[in-house]
Amino acid sequence: MKIVHLADTHLGYSAYRKVNEQGVNQREMDVYDAFTRCIDYALRTKPDLILHAGDLFDSVRPTNRAITVAVQQILRLSKEKIPFVVISGNHETPKLRETGNIFTIFEHLDNVYPIHHNRYETVDLEIKEETVCIHAIPQCQSPDEFDKNLNDISVNKKMDYNLLLVHGAVKGIKEFKMNEFNEVFIPVKNLSQDFDYIALGHYHQYTKLQENAFYAGSTEHLTFTEAGAQKGCLEIQLGQKLKHRFVPQQTRAMIDAPPLDCSSLRIDQILQQAKEIIQTIEPKDKIIRIRLENIPAHIQRGIDYHQIHELGKTALHFEIKPIPLKTDKTTMGESSSMKSLADEFETFLISQTYQEKPLLRKLGLQYIQKAEEQEKKP
Repeated sequence: MKIVHLADTHLGYSAYRKVNEQGVNQREMDVYDAFTRCIDYALRTKPDLILHAGDLFDSVRPTNRAITVAVQQILRLSKEKIPFVVISGNHETPKLRETGNIFTIFEHLDNVYPIHHNRYETVDLEIKEETVCIHAIPQCQSPDEFDKNLNDISVNKKMDYNLLLVHGAVKGIKEFKMNEFNEVFIPVKNLSQDFDYIALGHYHQYTKLQENAFYAGSTEHLTFTEAGAQKGCLEIQLGQKLKHRFVPQQTRAMIDAPPLDCSSLRIDQILQQAKEIIQTIEPKDKIIRIRLENIPAHIQRGIDYHQIHELGKTALHFEIKPIPLKTDKTTMGESSSMKSLADEFETFLISQTYQEKPLLRKLGLQYIQKAEEQEKKP
């Protein structure tokens, strides 16, 4: 039995300011294209089953355009009679049950099995005279509810294959968390060898956890922590022995350049080295970040950031991140904490080229001061 496993497609995600000729955010289109390429691959190779391990959409209320792309691509699979099982992840699951889930739009599509009711469900299929039970757990309303659903799983030994489909951060081997407010955790003990395959979603890097358990990763780069990683989907072959193959798909290049240590550099040396980094990268249409690490405050104030931005202007997105030189430890307490927040805000503004920068600085510092005063109230 051949399976395609994908996850974290985040349809509707958008970032940065660049738009295409139709006025649509370019990163939003990149995400749609990445999903479409995975569906194209599935239609070419004709798997017996497709598992989507959550975060099909980037938000609880996706735009009409994101919904249209999802329906169009899933219908292509439906018409070819390729079963598509998808669970809701933390991004598309509403906080309140009464809000309703966008996945209801898929409930009447042939060969499509949306799992989104905050509970453990099974999907039993017969494919090429073999039986398969998909044990699916979507995002739940609370960690306790999620844990209960994990403990309710019961492998059906009458079936030829038992598969687990779940969205969350595995803990116990290493932490696979994304530091998102509503993420849930999967104890490693729940990755049972009784399953023929475990399809995981939530963590954005393709990762093999054990012989039968994999994160497929996201289909596009969404943060600089994913820079340089290949994106795509997994092809799984079940039989006497599980075989897996990661199928990389073409995506826009995201480059997080090695940090430039500025602790002992003059301004002209920083500008020269930044220029050399940019020229080596060849920025056209790429997403790029350059970190100026250990930069003294007086040097940071003197840098012409506009000049550096000009060198990277052909990039889809070009970001300079100054990281201040570490100084003596400040006195701990509320005031020092708020002071560091104000410093960080001003550091962020230094590297930006907004025309409204003076106004942003004034308003931002006012809000930080108000927050500090509020904290001091009994």
